[in-house]
Amino acid sequence: MTGKFDISAHDARFASRTSAEDWARILAFRNLPHFFDGVRCHEGIMQPLFANNFILSKVAVEFWRFQLLVLTLYLHSVRDYKDPRTGLTLSNLQKTCAKLGLASPGRVYAYLNIMRLGGYLTSVRSKLDTRVVHLEPTPMFMATVEEWNEGIFESIDAAYPQGELQALSRRHLGLAEGMRVSGAEALLAGWQPLDPFPEVFHFAAVDGGWMLLEHIVSLALRHPDGITLEPVALDMRRMSKQFGGSRSNLLRVLETGYEFGLLDAPPASGKHILFSSCTVCAYITFIASFLSYFQDHTMIALRRIEAREAARR
Repeated sequence: MTGKFDISAHDARFASRTSAEDWARILAFRNLPHFFDGVRCHEGIMQPLFANNFILSKVAVEFWRFQLLVLTLYLHSVRDYKDPRTGLTLSNLQKTCAKLGLASPGRVYAYLNIMRLGGYLTSVRSKLDTRVVHLEPTPMFMATVEEWNEGIFESIDAAYPQGELQALSRRHLGLAEGMRVSGAEALLAGWQPLDPFPEVFHFAAVDGGWMLLEHIVSLALRHPDGITLEPVALDMRRMSKQFGGSRSNLLRVLETGYEFGLLDAPPASGKHILFSSCTVCAYITFIASFLSYFQDHTMIALRRIEAREAARR
């Protein structure tokens, strides 16, 4: 299919995969007058952030690793410094991932090793119990995290300028961390970001696939006459080098996507990539879910901060 399409055309399918409460949240955000400004903003920020950063792409872009990253930061943030058993340790992250069915102990171990080798985490032995080794984020890692957070706030503000999340984050220095903590709590409670959108998961499960999907959908959003699907030609070798994947894997995810009906034409080695309307709608609707999720958890964090400030007065 080439041409313009209705982004609500597949809503019945997406809505059937999620709760009525979540679907109402998603629709409310997607229906914002400036919603597509937020989608374009997100792509414009995230593509340069991850481009040519091999380690960052390896630990964040594939979606299960992104959830691991959220939980890594969460365990560090909620550490009780009087109790050496708390905080970010290999054992604690392995137990958390096992409960969620997110990653095996071996994958968690490999993930944390990559983080250490990349200079994002450092090992510190507990002074209270020398048997315990905590992993602590380095200044370089936290600078990257804050840059990502600022990008999320900027994307949400582009879609909903009245929220002024960037201004709020400058007034409340702990807001970004509070948002991450609240967001992680929802994951721990069972929220599954991609369950309603298997079309997106098909790409997000492969190294570099998320950025491939986002880039191609964003090209459709740049058309001056509205959202239009047209064949896209990409240098797959360059794309794979930029985002830590392999050319063969990215071609395979496109080819299998065509077999599953996620593309409307054979991808021709990346020279003729034409997503189906369902794939584009799934990504657009997922971004509405993703950004509104962080918007909601930012407001939860703000209420917690304000409650603490009121208690101190």
